[in-house]
Amino acid sequence: MKIILSTLPKEGGAIQWFSPKYYLPDTSAYAPLGLLSLATNIPQGNEVKILDPHSHNWSIDRTMQEIEKEKPDILGLSVVTSKAYQMTQILKNTSALYKVVGGPHVTHNYNHILSQGADAVFLGQLADLEFSEAIQVRPRGVIECNTQINQIKFPDRSFIDQEFYYSTGNLFKSNKRMSMFSGVGCPNHCNFCDVQTKKIHRKDTKAVLDEMIYLQSIGAGSVHVYEDNFNTDKRYLEKLCKEMDKREFSLEWSGRGQAKMDLGTAKMLSDRKFKRIHVGIEALSDETLRFFGKKQDVNQVQEFCDIMNKNSIDIVGFFIIGTPTETEEDRKTLSKKVKELGIKYPLFSILQPLPNTQYYKDLLNQGVYQRDFWGDYIKNPTKDFMIPFPYGEDKWKRDAKFIEELIDDFKNNPQDDF
Repeated sequence: MKIILSTLPKEGGAIQWFSPKYYLPDTSAYAPLGLLSLATNIPQGNEVKILDPHSHNWSIDRTMQEIEKEKPDILGLSVVTSKAYQMTQILKNTSALYKVVGGPHVTHNYNHILSQGADAVFLGQLADLEFSEAIQVRPRGVIECNTQINQIKFPDRSFIDQEFYYSTGNLFKSNKRMSMFSGVGCPNHCNFCDVQTKKIHRKDTKAVLDEMIYLQSIGAGSVHVYEDNFNTDKRYLEKLCKEMDKREFSLEWSGRGQAKMDLGTAKMLSDRKFKRIHVGIEALSDETLRFFGKKQDVNQVQEFCDIMNKNSIDIVGFFIIGTPTETEEDRKTLSKKVKELGIKYPLFSILQPLPNTQYYKDLLNQGVYQRDFWGDYIKNPTKDFMIPFPYGEDKWKRDAKFIEELIDDFKNNPQDDF
């Protein structure tokens, strides 16, 4: 049986006006780890191929041509809501006998997806075991998924050309950096965030290190660990570090996390070549942090940055511009404060209301939006949909100009090697 698993192309998607082009160069590519995991856990005896039109910058037509060229029995699409239009076009214009959809878009919109051409949708954070069963019996409708992260094998990178996915970008250089997941889910309730699973599920530390060693064996010079709360469980990190010592693992690595870590944990990680942490700081104003629903205040951010800097752990700090709580003083002092905190790689974006976020719901409840724009788009996806700017286009232009000024400031006055 031939199975094609595919991401979706960028062309035609909902316009994301929150992130400057500088941070998203056309050369950037992200390994489709979710599809790799599905492919790895499919029973032997099936022919499986992964297509990644997103990273290869294919058009919708090119994507459909590549799918049809393969003549798959089963087509599986990984979908986020901003790509609902591309999904409908591909479902409608491809000929696989069994077409299924998974990914974040399914959670709130499965009935619409089924009416738009999918034979089945996979509802749940992980669908590896359920998908493996479905390719045999091809059930229709909603398939509820309960795959646990420690029940499945880590992704086999031989399904893709890994060299194509070595991380590149404008922020920092890395040596053949490969990415992996150590867990899924986030218990926080930031009002702008659309992460759907609110309980953390982590891989066993031995399994995490197994994958890191595997990535090193196929050429990785650096490993980046995706998990929004990677650094929040000290006992988990202690177990991982003990496993590293036991198996004499030595390689540069980095991870996502929260802006909180004690001195002992930071030193423990730094001693084992932990080089960089990516954290959502979002703002350096307590009022704006409260608006976002963040659990930290500015003093805690300061303490976190001090600890990272003392342990030579570089900080990639994410900041969001454009909240109604933001003052002119906040803007005037932001660049100076970021530098004083020693945040080596700041990344600035504009607050954009994403579907099913508390921020978007608040805009509807407050009457800022008079209709459910995302809801209408999901029911009838249109090409290049763009949600209106909640506070007007002039404010968005000012926000975009301010971010360009910040980017220029840090490019021209780098924190060491920005």
